[in-house]
Amino acid sequence: MPPIRAMPRPQGECPMHKAPIKVLVIIARDEVRRRILEMMDRSTIKLEATAVSTVAEAVPLAASGHHEVTLIDLELPELPGLDALARFREGAPRMPVTVLTDSSDQSRMEKCIQMGAQNIVVLGHFDEVSLPTFLMCAMERCTAEEMNKTLRVVNSILRHDVMNHLTVIGGSLELYRMKRDDKFLSSATNAVERSVDLIKKMKEVENVISPKEMKKVDLRTTLDELVRKHSHAPVQFMVTGHGGVLADDALGSVFDNIISNALVHSSTNVVRIEIDDRPDEGVCQVRISDQGIGIPDEVKPKIWQEGYKYGKSGQSGLGLFIVRKVVERYGGSVTVEDAKPKGTAFVVRLRRWEDGAP
Repeated sequence: MPPIRAMPRPQGECPMHKAPIKVLVIIARDEVRRRILEMMDRSTIKLEATAVSTVAEAVPLAASGHHEVTLIDLELPELPGLDALARFREGAPRMPVTVLTDSSDQSRMEKCIQMGAQNIVVLGHFDEVSLPTFLMCAMERCTAEEMNKTLRVVNSILRHDVMNHLTVIGGSLELYRMKRDDKFLSSATNAVERSVDLIKKMKEVENVISPKEMKKVDLRTTLDELVRKHSHAPVQFMVTGHGGVLADDALGSVFDNIISNALVHSSTNVVRIEIDDRPDEGVCQVRISDQGIGIPDEVKPKIWQEGYKYGKSGQSGLGLFIVRKVVERYGGSVTVEDAKPKGTAFVVRLRRWEDGAP
């Protein structure tokens, strides 16, 4: 059956969500789905629900980045019980999930959490006031889990790389003391500069793990500012299109990292930035392409990994890791592909700012 959309009434609002919270509802039972959608419509927090009856319908919708949280019923004819949650989690591993169940069985609830659900609600034990709280709690828990993972990764990279740089500095200074050769001083200075750059990168990581209020961000203004920032580079920038997206202050770091990646690694003399507003899809797409040496196919899947460095110009290994984490936090996507006739293109898809949103 086609998705059923329930539009919210203009009542209260979530402090961190001036736009409606977009909820993906997976419920096959007609009466239960009707009750849940009516409850959402009466909610004092603005909710916008898209209702489907199967996981097969839900996974592509979750992948589109349009929704912020999912409410999934465990009583689905296609996949009974925990199989439904497992299949949905396989297709949408980063989507916050609240599970709807008829039973308060503790063992089943614990299994839901182990399988990646953020929380569980029991039918008949919540109302239009508490349901939005459960959904927002799922979103907050998912964000906190991602923050903890990111912190562990960054801490590991920081300790490893700074220790390596300090080892180089110590060894170079010792060799200079023995041989009085300025090349060892140069080596020590370079290691100091790399350490400083790495510590500065932590500011961007702070933006990843400390999300601010989501708001309208004008893409053309943001990208034009970044082009001016890099105006000293021997590269011709070509920017086209307009669009607005739902994001926060970390969005600038996303595009800055991609542009810097092209300038440092690709040996290009042209960077094209194309903004494509797609209202029918509910997204804005930004395509940033160069005409450089390109990225080998076997390397492309690895560039998003924390700490991954490729080639002689590889730096902290954090830039594209930050890009992916921020875009995923926005509910968007980022991919890399070959540009024509040569070079690399990064394609960022973000939720479009909808006219009339507060």
